[in-house]
Amino acid sequence: MISEEKMTHIVHLVLDGIWKQDLVDYPNEEEALREAKKICLGYIQQINAASETVRKKILSQKNPPREGTPQWDNLYQKYLEEEVQKKGG
Repeated sequence: MISEEKMTHIVHLVLDGIWKQDLVDYPNEEEALREAKKICLGYIQQINAASETVRKKILSQKNPPREGTPQWDNLYQKYLEEEVQKKGG
């Protein structure tokens, strides 16, 4: 999980980029920041849940590969993409 400080920094970068490109106008910057943080937190929670599901799926195989091996990494990436797709991401 990333720290509150890092998430705030990232959200500020995103909001500044949106503002500079004149993609949206937000009259209340604090409200926009809160909403953006809420969205980021929700996204992180979904990725963490998907990651946990993927780990369980890999470990439930008859002969699961060791974590950190290329085989593990390939399966993890494949299954994570599938899981994110299921959730509409």
